[in-house]
Amino acid sequence: MDRIILIAQQIAKEGKIPTTALIKARLPKNVPLPAIIQGLKMWNDNPDKEINIPADIREDGNRDKQKSIDALIDAKIAQAIAPLTKQIDMLTNQLIDLKKQLKKEEKE
Repeated sequence: MDRIILIAQQIAKEGKIPTTALIKARLPKNVPLPAIIQGLKMWNDNPDKEINIPADIREDGNRDKQKSIDALIDAKIAQAIAPLTKQIDMLTNQLIDLKKQLKKEEKE
């Protein structure tokens, strides 16, 4: 339950109103909806409740955040190198064509 309340607090700190859908999206898939609803009600009763964050939850959050950052970096890199890859392919094709022309001219 503390994990649900903690997530609700994080959502509220982001300037959003915690809902069951927002909380569910940040939880593992095996958390039942009634537990999420109960946790949200508990948060509504005391939004500033002190929660001791277990180390495994902190580590999971850090891993998830790192995965998001890594995915964003990978997407930006792919976007940045796409034009370069096209240019390399184009230049490679031009080089092949030039080599063919050169061989053709040498035979003549």
